[in-house]
Amino acid sequence: MPVLASPGFGFAGVVLVYTLYNLTYSLLSYPAGAWSDRVPRRKVFAAGIAVFAVAYFGLGITTSAAWVWVLLPVYGAYTALTDGVSRAWVADLAPDATGTALGTYAGLSGAASIVAGIWAGLAWGGTGRLPLLISGSVAGILAVVLWFAGDRLERDPEPAPELTDLR
Repeated sequence: MPVLASPGFGFAGVVLVYTLYNLTYSLLSYPAGAWSDRVPRRKVFAAGIAVFAVAYFGLGITTSAAWVWVLLPVYGAYTALTDGVSRAWVADLAPDATGTALGTYAGLSGAASIVAGIWAGLAWGGTGRLPLLISGSVAGILAVVLWFAGDRLERDPEPAPELTDLR
């Protein structure tokens, strides 16, 4: 999660803006999951990565604390579009070894978070903008690649049953 080093953010401001982030994340998670049941999960995940790119690049260029109030909920939308959807995508890709696949995914995600945190700390510099700008730019490219990657990255999941079909 981005660190708020922007002037004008005291302790209460940080708590409130992260509460807004979590509220956005929680409100958008169900619609994002439902969307991923109707379109390829890869596209929902790619949309989430694109939203991440906007949030991180925006946080990297802004000098105003007011923009953080806009961009952190955008970051919450990224989390909603990728967190559960990525797990469902992994489960779709490995239907015969779901537990192993999800465990591997969790382990690799944790390791990637450690590497990303170390990299961001080393690249921090004077204002902390550089890691945000680089991460936002790379994520934007990744989002485009994922969006247009085609069906090689997924299996066709069974369509979600309608509520009337559940017995």
